[in-house]
Amino acid sequence: MIKQLRIITTVMLVIFFYSCSDDENNLGEMPEEVVVLPEEPIVSPDEIIKIPVVIHVINPPSRPFIISDEKIQSQIDVLNKDYRKKNKDHVKTPDEFMNLVADVGIEFYLATKDPDGKPTTGIIRTEADISGFSGNDLTGELPIEEYKLFFENKGGQDIWPSDSYLNIYIADMFDRWGGLGLAGYAYFPGADPRIDAVVIDPRVFGTLPPLEAGYELGRTATHEIGHWLNLKHIYGKDGSCEVGDEVADTPDQKSQNLGKPTHPKSSCDTNEMFMNFMDRVDDDTMFMFTNGQKERIRALFNEGGARRALYLKNK
Repeated sequence: MIKQLRIITTVMLVIFFYSCSDDENNLGEMPEEVVVLPEEPIVSPDEIIKIPVVIHVINPPSRPFIISDEKIQSQIDVLNKDYRKKNKDHVKTPDEFMNLVADVGIEFYLATKDPDGKPTTGIIRTEADISGFSGNDLTGELPIEEYKLFFENKGGQDIWPSDSYLNIYIADMFDRWGGLGLAGYAYFPGADPRIDAVVIDPRVFGTLPPLEAGYELGRTATHEIGHWLNLKHIYGKDGSCEVGDEVADTPDQKSQNLGKPTHPKSSCDTNEMFMNFMDRVDDDTMFMFTNGQKERIRALFNEGGARRALYLKNK
C-alpha cells in the first residue's frame, strides 16, 4: 500500500513539473511586462525652491564703482526676505490686499560650485570699460554676439548655464550726463541662453552704501528677478486697463507709479496695488507679491515650465 502511494505521488509530481514547464515556455500566452517609469517630481505648494546665484561684476577702470562682497550678500538677504514674506514691511499692506500677500517659497544663495564642479564664491570680478547698456539692444538690430556684456571676448563675462544658475550682472548703468539712466533690466524665461540674465547698477544693489536715493532697500533686484521669473509689470501699457500682467488677483491699473504714492489711489475702477514689487515705486513703498503671482512663478518649475531644468538640477 505504501509502495502504491509512493508511485502515485511520483506520477503527480512529474505531471505538475511538466505542466509548469509548459506554462513557462508558452510565452505567447503570458501578459506583457509592464515597465513603470519614475514619475517626474512635482513642485508641491509648500516646497522651498533653492536657486544658486552667480554675480558677474564688471567694473570699468575709467569710472570704477564700489561693491563689496558684503554688499552683494546683503542683496541675497533681501531677496530671501522678499520672496519668503519675511520682510517686516509687508505688514504695511492695506487691509483690502492683506489676504493676498504671498510667501513665494523661493530662496537664493551664492553658488558654491562653478559649471565644472569646482569651488566658487559665486562672485566673479573683472574690469572692462563697458556698461550695463552693452547687454541690451533697444533697436533690435544687433545680433546677440554684439551684446558685449555677456561675452568674455568682447570685454564682458560669459554667462553660466541658465538652466543651472541665476546670472546677475553688476555693471555701470549711469548715462553720459552722470545720472542713473536705468536701474536694471532682466530677460524673461525663454530668452536666448546666452543672455538669460538680470542686469543691475551697483548703486541700486544691496543695502550698503553707496546707494541712490529711493533705492536703499535692494528692491530693484527683487523687481527684476520677478521678470526673470515671468512676472510682468502690474500696470497696463499706454494708459490701458485692458493690457495687464495676466495675474487674476492684481487689480487693473492704467500706468506705473513712481516715488511714494499713498493708499488709496485708484484707476480702472479699483484701488491700485502700487505697493506690489512689480510696480515702480521707491524701495520703501513696495513690499509684497500676491498669491496669483506666486502661482505664475512656481508654474515655471513644473513639467513644461521654462525653468524646469533649473529646478531638477538643483533639487
